[in-house]
Amino acid sequence: MTDHPGAPQGGHVLRAVTDGHGRVYQAAGNQIILEYTVQQSEPPAPGTGLGWTSPESVRTPLVAPLSSPLRDRLDVREALLKAIGDPAAAPNGLHVVHGMPGSGKTALAQTVFDEAVAGQGVVGLWVNAADRSSFRSGMLAVAHDRGAAQAEVDAAREGRRPDADLVWHCLERSPEPWLLVLDNADDPSVFRHGAWLRSSSRGIVLITSRLRDAVEWRRAVRHPLDVLDLSYAVDVLRDLAVSAEDTAKLKLLAGRLGCHPLALSLAGAYLGRQLLEPVSVDEYLGRLDADPSLLDRGAAPGEQELRRLITGTWQISLDALTEQGIPEATTLLRLLSCFAAAPLPVGVLAPAGLDATALPHALPPLTGERANLALEQLTAHSLVSLIDASAGAERAAVRSVQAHPLLLETVASRIPVDQRAPLLESAAGLLRRLLSTDSDRYVDPHTLRLFTPHASALLGHAAAHHAEAATASALAVVRALRDQSYVRGDYATTRTLADEAARVTAGEDSAEALADRHERGRALAALGQFDEAVAVHRATLEAREGLLGRAHPDTLDSAHALGIALYGLGRWAEDERYMRRAAEGRVRVLGATHPDTIDSRGRLAEAIGQQRRWDEARRLAAENLAVSERALGDDHPHTLLSRIALAWVLAGVGAWEEAAVHTRVTLEGSARVLGVEHPRTLAARQRLADVLSRLGRWDEALEAAQTVRAVRQRILGPEHPHTLSVEIVLARILRGTGRSAAARESAARTLDVCVRVLGADHPDTLACRREVEQEDDES
Repeated sequence: MTDHPGAPQGGHVLRAVTDGHGRVYQAAGNQIILEYTVQQSEPPAPGTGLGWTSPESVRTPLVAPLSSPLRDRLDVREALLKAIGDPAAAPNGLHVVHGMPGSGKTALAQTVFDEAVAGQGVVGLWVNAADRSSFRSGMLAVAHDRGAAQAEVDAAREGRRPDADLVWHCLERSPEPWLLVLDNADDPSVFRHGAWLRSSSRGIVLITSRLRDAVEWRRAVRHPLDVLDLSYAVDVLRDLAVSAEDTAKLKLLAGRLGCHPLALSLAGAYLGRQLLEPVSVDEYLGRLDADPSLLDRGAAPGEQELRRLITGTWQISLDALTEQGIPEATTLLRLLSCFAAAPLPVGVLAPAGLDATALPHALPPLTGERANLALEQLTAHSLVSLIDASAGAERAAVRSVQAHPLLLETVASRIPVDQRAPLLESAAGLLRRLLSTDSDRYVDPHTLRLFTPHASALLGHAAAHHAEAATASALAVVRALRDQSYVRGDYATTRTLADEAARVTAGEDSAEALADRHERGRALAALGQFDEAVAVHRATLEAREGLLGRAHPDTLDSAHALGIALYGLGRWAEDERYMRRAAEGRVRVLGATHPDTIDSRGRLAEAIGQQRRWDEARRLAAENLAVSERALGDDHPHTLLSRIALAWVLAGVGAWEEAAVHTRVTLEGSARVLGVEHPRTLAARQRLADVLSRLGRWDEALEAAQTVRAVRQRILGPEHPHTLSVEIVLARILRGTGRSAAARESAARTLDVCVRVLGADHPDTLACRREVEQEDDES
């Protein structure tokens, strides 16, 4: 017994405190009884040992040898080696390397271990911390290595003295500095609430774990690991005998694998071992698309441990979560795999929405009440990340969840057959619920951008697995987003969504399937791919005539769209024929004041004007504008189209001042109604630049043309037909301002691109050639 003056006086009360090091009993009065013991999950029977087997070695990393030298991770290696080199001066002796499964945490620890032992003269100690038994056995072996007598180790093993205290006593008294690696510490409970984790001036503790956040890490320096940079990923593939392929192919493979270290190692090993019949990167990618589990075949015989397999390494964490009472984490991850690998706004996972789906009846069930916990634990185990996705410069970032593409792909491939359709239907329902709006409103453009990849991926998954209800629901979402993208002038997104919808309904003869082909053709024309657009619209027009009749509004839509595509090719007479059919048919079917009729009549005036029949074109354009103003109002998009058509015709007959008035009104209205960067607004600004140049107002014209060129180069690219058209106008304006050298250089450069992109006989190519010849004559 020991007197303890700080103990309170009292009656016959016995209190005990235990923390894994020992127990302190406070009896009556000032008497304190100290008893050392160890917490154990299964206490030994009296007089027996615990039977733990010591590891074969704590001086060697008991893991598979590295298949290639460690790539990247330079900053982390430098920080760790600096701390190991002078542990007494290090601000912290505990370091945690954490990251997603397969991110190379153990490989980093192995490399640092070898570098420290070989280059800094420290004693390297390696313990498997994957489970309590292996960890405790390994730590007692560390104590023995650092000078503990066998009797001391036996006493700690049998629970007759505090094991953690013995180990750290020996580490503190170690004559040599040391590095202690605690590998695969994915269950922090092995550290008994941190009792095993201490700092020492004699060495550094390096922990590898999938867990990003754990209470036990609160005193540690944390080092997150992500995927490799692309150049390092290619180096890994080259290390593994894939050097016969050129760099471009290896970059393609590395990108397909998301630069994931374990996946790179498995893919490289598989390709390098095909001796009888070598497999090219292209062949491998094709096979991988059909069967994601192909990656696992890169593991060497005898290396089939789950952590060395792509499909297995994710499952370890999911199994651990199930054991911890969170089985719904598996269902949540399966749900996420129905979407794209892009950031998914967490609003999709709103509890009320989840409860309105089939997910509460899935296996395992996922309810709204448990969804937050499931997401929290997926994040803690580095299976997913929570990020703030950009929603534009003037908007708050959107909280989103994101997972590695390979994780989603392999999880999706392992969904039980009977669970797949309900999951896909639930995902589609969640997306429709979030994106639903009133019939006269659209989602904002930033939301549109965030959800486009998820709608496309969901439709692809549902169609591939023949989940009819999910496909129908996802197709409705894709069509809605496609149409909204077109209205907003985001034609690249329109093309992506239109391609997805048309692919799914290819081969069908329904009106809806033909509408998908029609919208794909419109997207192609908007992107300047006029030849392909003409082919699509011709086929769709013929199919609609057969299915719906020549006078059906959808058939007239196809005639109108075909005319626009032909206009883009400079085939004015053909354009006139189809646009006249659309205009006259719409007058009969829809009426003269319908917006679609007004649109066709305005474009018909342009086709007529391009054939130099100016009086006819002017009369039609003026009449059409008057009808549109009365029926739709001055700011209606179709009125703006009608006005710019009249402005173009007026310019064609040389009425420049009148053309300038209509063009400026159109520009101001388009900017106000559609936005300053909408394609129609840019077209009006380009028209204004041309008109101002004809009026000799060169500075204003130059500013307008340069503004249009900058936006089109950024959005459409430098070789889009619309970008080339403004380059031609700009070259002429430069010449008019006396900048002959700049004009000559610009016209010559643009002509080369026009010939290659549009063809030698396209009207814009001919106009550009005239500009070059004009420069040559003046020089």
